Amino acid sequence: MRTYAVFGNPILHSKSPQLFNHSFQALNIEAFYTRIRPLSGADLTSIILKLNINGANITTPFKEEVIEYLNDIDTDALAINGVNTILNRNGKLIGYNTDHIGVTQSIAEVGIKIKGSDVLVLGAGPAAAAAAYGLRNQGANVYLANRTTEKALRTSKKLNVEHIQLNELNKHLNHFDVIVSALFPEANPLEGVKIPEGITLLDANYRPSVLGDYVRGFGCKVISGKRWLIHQAMASFKIFTGMETNVQLMDDAFEKKIDRNILKAEWLQRLDSEITEHHDILISATSENEYKQMLNEEISKTFGC
Repeated sequence: MRTYAVFGNPILHSKSPQLFNHSFQALNIEAFYTRIRPLSGADLTSIILKLNINGANITTPFKEEVIEYLNDIDTDALAINGVNTILNRNGKLIGYNTDHIGVTQSIAEVGIKIKGSDVLVLGAGPAAAAAAYGLRNQGANVYLANRTTEKALRTSKKLNVEHIQLNELNKHLNHFDVIVSALFPEANPLEGVKIPEGITLLDANYRPSVLGDYVRGFGCKVISGKRWLIHQAMASFKIFTGMETNVQLMDDAFEKKIDRNILKAEWLQRLDSEITEHHDILISATSENEYKQMLNEEISKTFGC
């Protein structure tokens, strides 16, 4: 059986296993997808090779860090400086980025014409860079703003998009058709700013966010990060399998939840070779005590207790 995984920290909350496993089952593909919390980018790639994982999705905070440990990197991922998909081709690890597809498909899905639109991207990390890259390539006029000006300037210059200061946004919001937020759920750089009703927000978060709630308060449309997640997953699925899945399959799987009462977790160091059992999460740790501590952290963040 082929095995796939999503790597991140934290990671138990990830919906990716539900999306992929449902598609595998529906399309009669003998494969299983799980969650793995590695210690570092180097540890991440070592795990893929040791356990012969056929493909992986990468999330925070490893999208940039993992790059130096790959054998090859796709043009899009190189331009974005972030990898969210790794294909293990006979021990050669190849990095891709499908986040930019997730962004553009999510916006086009609601009927917004990207070419010629004016888009504000909030953030300057790999997710924000992917958004700016994908939108610019489809003809949008992209502006990027971030709390750390130096990082925003560096990312804007690399991607050939405009930079705008956060403290000047209130003067320019009427100019934008779409805002893409690649910020953490608790962040709201627009606090106290009146949001024009015609703006649409694409929020990277598929859980409620402060910014999403704030923008809704002005009557604006908010596209959930669920759409971003599903569309980037569909693109990753094709890289992994060479086959197409579809939006309906992914939608049907999204609402499936982990049952805490039957949660199956394992300390990664107990595995000698390939993954043979279906786990909800595998954790890389230097000791059993560290493993237990990490598992408790994951459970707390996912279930809120």
